[in-house]
Amino acid sequence: MKRVFFLILSVCFLHPLFSQIKGAYRVETSGSIATGDNTPFWQVNQQWGVTPLNANNLYVRGSVSHAQNLHNDWSMEAGIDIVGASASVYGNPWLQQLYGRLNWKIWRLDAGLREDYTSSLNARLSSGDFVKSNNARPIPEIKISIPEYLPVPYTKGNMYLKGDFAVGYYLDSRWKENTASPYHQDYTKDILSHHKSVYFRFGDIAGRNRMQFTFGMDHVTQWGGKLYTYRDVNGQKQYAVTDQPQGIDDFFRVVIAKEGSSKASSADNAYVSGSQWGAYLFRFDCKLTDKNQFGIYTNHFFDDGSGMVFENYRDGLFGIEYKTANKSLLSGAVFEYIYTKQQTGPIHHNIGMDDEHRDRLISKGNGNDNYYNNADYVQGPSIFGQSSGSPLLLAPAYNSDGSLNFKSSRIIAFHWGAEGYLHPNLQYRLLLTGGQSWGRYYVPFKSVKKGFASLLELIYTPARIEGFDIKLSAAYDKGEFFAGNTLGWSVTLRKRGVIYDK
Repeated sequence: MKRVFFLILSVCFLHPLFSQIKGAYRVETSGSIATGDNTPFWQVNQQWGVTPLNANNLYVRGSVSHAQNLHNDWSMEAGIDIVGASASVYGNPWLQQLYGRLNWKIWRLDAGLREDYTSSLNARLSSGDFVKSNNARPIPEIKISIPEYLPVPYTKGNMYLKGDFAVGYYLDSRWKENTASPYHQDYTKDILSHHKSVYFRFGDIAGRNRMQFTFGMDHVTQWGGKLYTYRDVNGQKQYAVTDQPQGIDDFFRVVIAKEGSSKASSADNAYVSGSQWGAYLFRFDCKLTDKNQFGIYTNHFFDDGSGMVFENYRDGLFGIEYKTANKSLLSGAVFEYIYTKQQTGPIHHNIGMDDEHRDRLISKGNGNDNYYNNADYVQGPSIFGQSSGSPLLLAPAYNSDGSLNFKSSRIIAFHWGAEGYLHPNLQYRLLLTGGQSWGRYYVPFKSVKKGFASLLELIYTPARIEGFDIKLSAAYDKGEFFAGNTLGWSVTLRKRGVIYDK
């Protein structure tokens, strides 16, 4: 990965044949106070893991980026983004982004750390994609993609596709060890990742069509690494370490969701390699006028074969969205219903075994899908304890016992988001979420945890100061669904500008 990253940076900065170059910067500082132990829910999430979870915090941030057109169909980007914060779990300061990007015709190659939001759900108003939300820090990865919808030949402009294929590495090994080991909880270090997606779109409301339908799938895997399991070893309680295989054959098993090799853990042998999950997207959009648009969508989660064939058909995120290009009082709104209680039923059963002792599986078990949890990769879809999927399945960072599991995987929630302009220079954003959680099938809560979270945000952009804005926000959480009661306020100052433009 390092070689590819430095190759892209070399091409970016040293290539002599360019027609246009542009450099930009961003500096930002933000501080918040809260009445509880935690920063309110919607002030922490959708921030790419930058805002500390601990209440009463401050961070400063600075970034520079460079973009240029190269020879013919080539172009590139590169950037670095550094953050320092009080109460940080990452150490101070840390690299939030360090990336290189190379574009050629329809293709794109990315390497490094980059906040790259690719979900079809609204990044500012949605409660969060099940697979690729913007709550956690990015991980370093190499990704090849077709980033924009490409017309499929011989479909007369009626069908389009895009997709990506990526490999990466989790940087949170030390955080997991420091969090879990004092409590003798299991954890996994040096995890590798794989992600791929494919999306098809029929119609183009940005062009000649008034309606379009989108269907796609995202698939993510955690694999490799070292499993640290606290158990009885030779009469003494201690950590047993298991090296998961990570060769070429193991990688292909991960890519096609095949069971693990003979060197893998028993869980990988019985089911599939690593921890695997994903989601389908179904979305219908309609152009109301040239500037107004309405959409309905569902984000359907799966973490095994039963979910992929919709045996958990009740579960998913179901939403509607309105948006307009006008700077009006209501420029965008979403309403979402999130349900994850079914999980293909409460019992993980198998159709049969292949010997009289009934100790080997001949079929994959269904039921108790236990979303976001895995026996080997206990952290699930989290990075430094923050969820890379839906934040409503409360992330491991909220646990107080050192465990890295998602304890609230069976939920019902309602979410509403709206934004608009109170004045051409004053924008607002409002988020309201209510939910109930039953815990997990095997580890249910003693009573249903209920809660409510809200956020009101105002962004003022002075007309006389180019690239400068002030963001004020107030947020309130109530109930155990969102880990307790807290009221918080924050102030963010941000300045963006151009360093050079030739």
